[in-house]
Amino acid sequence: MPYTDVAALIEDAEARDQQAARDSENLAMLVDRVDFEVGFEYVSGVTDPDDPEIARERALRKKHGIKPPSMPIYAPVAQRAPEITAELVERYRAAQKPYQIPEPKQSKLDLLNRSRAEAGR
Repeated sequence: MPYTDVAALIEDAEARDQQAARDSENLAMLVDRVDFEVGFEYVSGVTDPDDPEIARERALRKKHGIKPPSMPIYAPVAQRAPEITAELVERYRAAQKPYQIPEPKQSKLDLLNRSRAEAGR
């Protein structure tokens, strides 16, 4: 291979690496969406809308004014670099937070009883 071709390959290496990174992330995003779709289809197929537990959760969501997000929130399930995965998991959790049912507030008596039970162990 002539030295001019090798020099051109070396100069173009960074651009090729950047393109490979974009392609890799685009593929990972497709994996995330396919996983979401498959999981959604499964849950939709096996969930009984008349189940009392489902009805109770829907009532809780309605009581707290929680509506589904306008766009789906995809969990990062594809294999990525650990630092990228950690950032995407944080974003995912932050995006889900407004759509979660708040934990029931405990009375001071419940908290006192729990602390006594833990101290007695």
